[in-house]
Amino acid sequence: MTAGHRLHRSLCLVAATLALASASTLTGVASTRSSAGRAATVSYAIRPGERPIYIFPLVSGADFTYANVTGFQYLIDRPLYWFGAGAKAQINYSLSLADAPVFSNHDKTVTIDLKHYSWSDGVPITARDVQFWMDLLIADKADWGDYVPSQFPDNVVSLRVQSRTQFSITFNHTYNPTWLLYNELSQITPIPQHSWDRTSAAGPVGSYDRRPAGAAKVYQFLNHQSMDLTTYSTNPLWQVVDGPWRIAPRDGFSPATGYTVLVPNRRYSGPVKPQIGRLELVPFTSDSAEFASLRSGRIDYGYLPLSDISQRRYLMSHGYRITPWNVYAFSFIAINFRNPALGPVFKQLYVRQALQHLVDQPSWIRNILHGFGTPSYSPVPITVPSPFADGYVRRNHYPFSVAAAARILAAHGWAIHPNGADVCARAGRARDECGAGVARGASLRIALQYSAGDLALQQEMEAYQSAAAGAGVDLTVLSRPADTLLSEGYSPCAAAGGPGCSWQMLDFHATDANAYFPDYYPTGGIYYATGAAYGVGGYSNSAADRLIRATHVRSGLAAFRAYENYIADQLPNLWVPNGPIQISVVKSSLRGTNPQDPYTSMYPENWRLAG
Repeated sequence: MTAGHRLHRSLCLVAATLALASASTLTGVASTRSSAGRAATVSYAIRPGERPIYIFPLVSGADFTYANVTGFQYLIDRPLYWFGAGAKAQINYSLSLADAPVFSNHDKTVTIDLKHYSWSDGVPITARDVQFWMDLLIADKADWGDYVPSQFPDNVVSLRVQSRTQFSITFNHTYNPTWLLYNELSQITPIPQHSWDRTSAAGPVGSYDRRPAGAAKVYQFLNHQSMDLTTYSTNPLWQVVDGPWRIAPRDGFSPATGYTVLVPNRRYSGPVKPQIGRLELVPFTSDSAEFASLRSGRIDYGYLPLSDISQRRYLMSHGYRITPWNVYAFSFIAINFRNPALGPVFKQLYVRQALQHLVDQPSWIRNILHGFGTPSYSPVPITVPSPFADGYVRRNHYPFSVAAAARILAAHGWAIHPNGADVCARAGRARDECGAGVARGASLRIALQYSAGDLALQQEMEAYQSAAAGAGVDLTVLSRPADTLLSEGYSPCAAAGGPGCSWQMLDFHATDANAYFPDYYPTGGIYYATGAAYGVGGYSNSAADRLIRATHVRSGLAAFRAYENYIADQLPNLWVPNGPIQISVVKSSLRGTNPQDPYTSMYPENWRLAG
């Protein structure tokens, strides 16, 4: 998932104040959980602010969130290609709706054969359903949460339906097949043309999507229906699904709280059928309410807040197992290259190197994250197994050292003032001077803002502030609401001092801040290319642009290796430890929950209650 997707998710998190009283919601859960087998009920805790609020699988930017997609839509509507193979971050053909794509025409054309899947009403899934999704996407692409100009679908010349089960897509250039599969074909989700191709609830099904104006009307109708949460369990549209689950009819969704009940889709065509009879997605208003439900045994699959980490042994002694859920993501402190005062300073690579040397990742992981964090040395994750990270990005090239940070700054013309603020003493562009645009007398006084309400993040920022002081980097750390920081960080910098320009450094500390979904190939274009939509801070580097472009068009991993190693060294932001998306707490009687998916997808069809 992109940084922008996290932005939308976090904005929704802050804006959505749930009316749920957690204990009362769970009243009926305990009475049904004891039944085993296909009649069993399993309860799954939804973290505060992460309730599902959008069901139509052509998701607008404002709703492109994990809560809506991997935690909800993917349970009922499957994408064309499934990513996540056990704990590995890679394609999973066994759970995909289609066979492996076949590339031809100098890798400009891809031909795809669908497997024999059916919708829940018994109608087969066909290439027409893929075409239907594509027609709606093109009609309203600007609202698509993963839209990047010049990429999908702008780079599609044609989509041809060759038979009920085969279609081909021709692109405008030769592309790297891995990039096409992981970052373009990965976005496609077939939708039921035979049921949804309509412009009103009472109107007939047609082929409206085949004309742009008609496709736009169909999209508007389905989008409007998706925004009506009161009808999720009663609208016949949403009962036509191809995933292993469907919303329980009549009372399976609470629009006020997001409490969701899913039941098996008995016509699911995939290889693993649900083994339980009922899945309850239970939202909570606070971590403390969720933890209280864990202690009382009313949640089967929940999470342990870091603030309650001392309770691990208690939970384990009461029939729970604890597993961190690591995701294919990286975390960072953002740097604002557009800030009128410090932008020229941040543009100096040596300054970023000094700032990186002040991040004590091993200590933060050990003492603040209680051993549950993993290091980040580049935007390519290294903890989750994948084909992409090489040996270079697995090493820390800027290990913690206050002395090293001070030496680097002194060697480039700064007068070092430990526990004060370093000052540029030698202005100029020479190797031993402060660098282009940095004036004599400029000081290293930096405002670092971070998301409020996270104790671990607060402790990390205080630790960073203390270490930086030893090298004469005067950090002022400020906590602010997450939505405020995200809005400011992703705002375009239009005028000096305006939104997007005035901040200096930010830490959103979203665990899955930059998880790769549904662009699974970690090439970095959406983060680090000049003008990137999710390029927090406005990093721009022509060499990086060339390397990123090469990963899109050149087959093999050589181009990717060049990109990842260059970006690791260049520090477009500061690398900080990546925590798990959650520390999962699962009842010992609930089997089939591990391994947890690196892209945050859930597999409740694998779950079963023993005993």
